[in-house]
Amino acid sequence: EPFLHACSKVQKLITVPLNPMDSFLLARGLRTLDVRMQRHGENAIKVARMLEEHPMVATVYYPGLDSHPDRYLADQVFSSGKDVDSEDDEWKQSYGGMISFITVGEGEEALRRARNVCERLRVVNLAVSLGGVESLVEHPASMTHTMIPREQRLAGGLHDGLIRLSVGLERAKDLVEDLKNALDLCDEDGCDLE
Repeated sequence: EPFLHACSKVQKLITVPLNPMDSFLLARGLRTLDVRMQRHGENAIKVARMLEEHPMVATVYYPGLDSHPDRYLADQVFSSGKDVDSEDDEWKQSYGGMISFITVGEGEEALRRARNVCERLRVVNLAVSLGGVESLVEHPASMTHTMIPREQRLAGGLHDGLIRLSVGLERAKDLVEDLKNALDLCDEDGCDLE
């Protein structure tokens, strides 16, 4: 019994080794990680620029935008696989694939618009867990943080109109058109607020 207890403790501290199939899939996926991350970033900057220009978007949070307050820091931190000693002039800086943005409006109006945007997307999928190779979106105020009272969410900086977007590997043009269409229609009847 003490031996099993010690084994259990070790498993909790350092986790359990991967099984052979998971190890194989991880090793195989690591070979293309750099290329996938570069594509995430290339797509994300195009999406972020469109969002920044859209009249139904109040704020965009993406470190690759010149308007981001920590852009200089992001330039130093994000490298997307570039070799430190590389002299490659064709290498493009990439800032990852995660974008957050806030729809225009306050309170119920922002909540309704954000939910409508998420519902009207056709290329981007609604999900609570972000970060796959496909584009995923979530609206924290009506999904992951819905159980937190509104006053607490707002005090913690979680705006009713905040949308989190994980930009995937799809064609950037398709993603931009999908988001633009959803934003253009976000004031039309869609979801019901409960």
